[in-house]
Amino acid sequence: MNSVLLDLLQRQQRDGFPDLGGSEVVATIPVSERLVNEAVATLLPPGGKVREVEIRAEADNRLTARVRLSVSTLLPAIPVTLAIEEQPRLPEHPILSLRLAQASGFVALAASTLPSMVTLPPGISIEGEHIRLDLRRLLAERKLDSWLEYVTDLRISTRAGAIVLHLRLTIGQ
Repeated sequence: MNSVLLDLLQRQQRDGFPDLGGSEVVATIPVSERLVNEAVATLLPPGGKVREVEIRAEADNRLTARVRLSVSTLLPAIPVTLAIEEQPRLPEHPILSLRLAQASGFVALAASTLPSMVTLPPGISIEGEHIRLDLRRLLAERKLDSWLEYVTDLRISTRAGAIVLHLRLTIGQ
């Protein structure tokens, strides 16, 4: 993005978009698996216990994550199928909840012990068969949480090859 345009946008955002008051944007944004996986790779700490996570988006609000641990290059990737269970309710509850779907006994056991084996990034928690993503905390870690104040509705769905964001953004008067 052009630096002059970026500076203008950052000034407007810092001041609460005074020159765009009353604006409302409704958007549907499909995010490719490639971009999702690139973003996930930036969250993994170098030298951590999880070497790689590859996300595949499927139809019907399902995702498959293939997790490779760092302990051995001989261990195969562990496939975990997830279903979107609960949408965030903004602004009061910015949590996306996923549930392990079709988990084998081994995968369910591995998921339940994962928090004790691996330090999860702030904003991601695992409780039993539920994985919760605190969007506010995940964005705050990157100093992007102020953008969330403009999101009045967010729904996340999937289709083959993409995670789809359904957004409503509002800038007050």
